[in-house]
Order: sequence, then structure tokens, then C-alpha cells
Amino acid sequence: MRFKQVFGQEFKLVTPGIRPQGSEAGDQRRIMTPEQALSAGVDYMVIGRPVTQSVDPAQTLKAINASLQRSA
Repeated sequence: MRFKQVFGQEFKLVTPGIRPQGSEAGDQRRIMTPEQALSAGVDYMVIGRPVTQSVDPAQTLKAINASLQRSA
């Protein structure tokens, strides 16, 4: 991770535009799945509309968490 090499491990990476696999990009130009963000070393993922506009936000969060657990 280039930023962490330059700024040190204490530097926190916050990444917007996180979309679960199969989600529409919406108005985001560059997106990552939660799994891609995890493997890229992101510290904080901004996952907005895929959760807030979900029919079942709690279930969406559970599915995202499960996918992260599988890829960890």
C-alpha cells in the first residue's frame, strides 16, 4: 500500500464507493467490492446506498459481513 509506505501504518485509509458484488455502480465512477477493499488494505469502508436503499438493511449488512469473513 503506497500511502501507508509513505505516511506510516497509523495512516487510516477511508474508501467511498464500496458496493457489494452484483450491485449497481450508481453515480460512482470507481467502485470496489468489500472483499477488494479488504485485500487492498482499506481501514474504513463507506457503504452507503447499498445499505440505506436496501429493502432489508440489516440483512444487507449481514451479507456484507459474511462475505468479508469468508475472504479474511
